[in-house]
Amino acid sequence: GVATASFVASIGCTNVVSAFTAPALARAGLMDGMQIDLAGAGFQLAIVLGGIGLGGLVDRNKNFKLVILSCLLSSVGLLAILGVSEGYDATFTPAVVFALLFSLGAAAGPVQPIAAELAVEVSYPCDENAVEATQQLAGNLFSALLVPICQSAAAYDLQMPGRAMDIRGDTLVLLALVAATAVAFSSFDAPLERTRVDDEGAAAEL
Repeated sequence: GVATASFVASIGCTNVVSAFTAPALARAGLMDGMQIDLAGAGFQLAIVLGGIGLGGLVDRNKNFKLVILSCLLSSVGLLAILGVSEGYDATFTPAVVFALLFSLGAAAGPVQPIAAELAVEVSYPCDENAVEATQQLAGNLFSALLVPICQSAAAYDLQMPGRAMDIRGDTLVLLALVAATAVAFSSFDAPLERTRVDDEGAAAEL
């Protein structure tokens, strides 16, 4: 369902960004190896911390749709700005590039654990481990296909008309992927079966 699609899109996006961090940052003007290593580590840390923070929020309020959709839409905006910063024409300061990269990690990364939890919720009473394993497998397979696609697309460079800025093809692929996922997920309305059963059980004990 759309929960699995969101998981797959998120893991595909973060894996591609991780794979191309060094050349992308080099295009943005960051040539120092230590800076690039710190940027990669910071991106992964942002994914983890974002997942912990937003995952905990969703555990409490069960507002899966709002949080996932907000993360996907935020990722679209951040990808677009980051794509401009990593193009050949516009030049951003290192601090801005780092902030954009870390913000993208904090926005796109949490979709994975939250979407995994949502899939378990709506597929209840299916086996939780089977659902999560299926998502992980689909995400890894999709990422393996997405990386060479983005690598080929990077040869294309979209020049903004009338402006001294450009976006490379690999960024456009990720933008299309995440935006399409957000549009698909906006129609999500499946009931949270596990929460419903838990609530009924708690009410029966009163």
